[in-house]
Amino acid sequence: MARIYGSSDAEFPSESRIVQGARGCTPPPVTALELVVTLLRCAPTFSENGCPPSCDELTRASQVLHVDMVTVFNALLCCLPGTQQSRRGRKFVMGAQRVIGPEGGCVGLEQRVTVALPGCGKCPDDEGVSL
Repeated sequence: MARIYGSSDAEFPSESRIVQGARGCTPPPVTALELVVTLLRCAPTFSENGCPPSCDELTRASQVLHVDMVTVFNALLCCLPGTQQSRRGRKFVMGAQRVIGPEGGCVGLEQRVTVALPGCGKCPDDEGVSL
């Protein structure tokens, strides 16, 4: 989770600029949640003798990374709408996807997505919750 901020149905995913506190406790109608999905895998590196990875090893690693990138993007695109029980599904905005690495023997991706959650409602019963 990268950040949470107030928004509105009409302006989602824009951050709300409504001054709070002027009329008691009036929550924003939409809570925007920016998520960061990260997937890392081992990357080919130098051997113990100091030899670089072969072209075939690098090609295989890049193919796996490409498949991972498409899979994560499509999983979010296809599955997020079904996470809300409404006719239209959950609102969300796909953000940028970027490659991470290769660094430290790892390579992977970071995918950002901003999801609309309903504004504050009645708090759940706190029975059985211990802090």
